[in-house]
Amino acid sequence: MDESSIRDMIDEAIDALNAGDYVRAVGLGDQLASIAPDRAVISAIRAQALLGTDAPDESFAEANRAVELAPHDHHARQLLAMAAWRTGRLRVAQDSFQRAIELSGNAPALLAEYAWFMATERGPKLGEDAAREAVDADPQSATAWAALGLAQFRLHRREDAAKSLAEALRLNPNDIYAQSAMISLLQDQHQDGKAEALARLLEEHAGTEEMVAAVRREAKQRRVSQMLVERKADPSGAVSEPRSYYWIGILGGVALIALLLYIIDPRLSYIVIGLVMVLLFFLQWWLR
Repeated sequence: MDESSIRDMIDEAIDALNAGDYVRAVGLGDQLASIAPDRAVISAIRAQALLGTDAPDESFAEANRAVELAPHDHHARQLLAMAAWRTGRLRVAQDSFQRAIELSGNAPALLAEYAWFMATERGPKLGEDAAREAVDADPQSATAWAALGLAQFRLHRREDAAKSLAEALRLNPNDIYAQSAMISLLQDQHQDGKAEALARLLEEHAGTEEMVAAVRREAKQRRVSQMLVERKADPSGAVSEPRSYYWIGILGGVALIALLLYIIDPRLSYIVIGLVMVLLFFLQWWLR
């Protein structure tokens, strides 16, 4: 295949990535890798496509190859950071983000991605510092505001978090970072209906399945708890029934003994009747 055809196929793969057609991008990337295996752009295409098809381990290996082929390319470093993050390699992810930012000349989009990573994985105070830097670099970045809101939420500054997240969603209602952070805030406020509605919007994005399932699980548990409250269900009632049977059993035993005493000596009838009445009084008081 000549150079012009390779470039056309690369453009086609990039168009597939931009359209979110990751399966097609993977297919084109595989073809390109067999034709021109030593091009960083092809490894980068494959890394991004594999990440989109929820294959983070394969994406991490391909992103590493892209960095080896183009160590000064900030996009390759960014892909490595994202793949490392998805596979739990947090130290590699942080280092790769920082190197990508340096190579890009502090690109605002990268600062925002990094801020979200820090707010999520590296502690709320560090996340807030990174988020404020990202907001300063681009006040119109929904992701930067979402990172700030998440950090503030994790620092238990609920009002500040609500304002930051509202700004993030105002700037971009479809930003998945803003949506996921707002879900956490809504759950904290027990606004489960709104949290579930936002979770439905996240379903189409790879890697959000666990969060969506957790939102629905928590909302269901709260609905069940609310139903119990509304029906005045008392969990302690579960032990009252066995307790009542316990005392009824004792009363039955005493009554049987009293009957035997009466048979043995009828003169003891008054004592027997008194004993039974006392036991009935205590039983009524206990079961009240």
